[in-house]
Amino acid sequence: MTKTNDETEAAAAPSTGFGDLAQSIGTRNLWIIILAMPAVFLVIVAAIIAIFGGAEEEEADIAAPAVVEDRAVTAPSAASAPIALGAGEAAGAIALDGDRLAVRVDGPDGVVVVVYDIAKGEEIARIPFE
Repeated sequence: MTKTNDETEAAAAPSTGFGDLAQSIGTRNLWIIILAMPAVFLVIVAAIIAIFGGAEEEEADIAAPAVVEDRAVTAPSAASAPIALGAGEAAGAIALDGDRLAVRVDGPDGVVVVVYDIAKGEEIARIPFE
């Protein structure tokens, strides 16, 4: 089998590393494409941000600070009963909600949650846990 002139020229052509693509496009044009693609990508991203990134005015209206009502917590009056713990009882977690105070009491009989009304100065409920 004998080689034709086209086959010997193709075999003798130096390899550019890009294969047939570089030969069909041209090595110079391929390098221009490779180096220009990141710049084109950045221009497209900047255009998208410029077009769709104008939501700052709308977000400012939505994110307006809410007005919080300040409630003054007053100390119980002298007429209110103090919270007293029995022998061997210890106060644990405490939660306050308006005029209601919930106190976890650990004692010899187990854990009890006691709910007090601070305004009236009286115990409302005693909830035992088993």
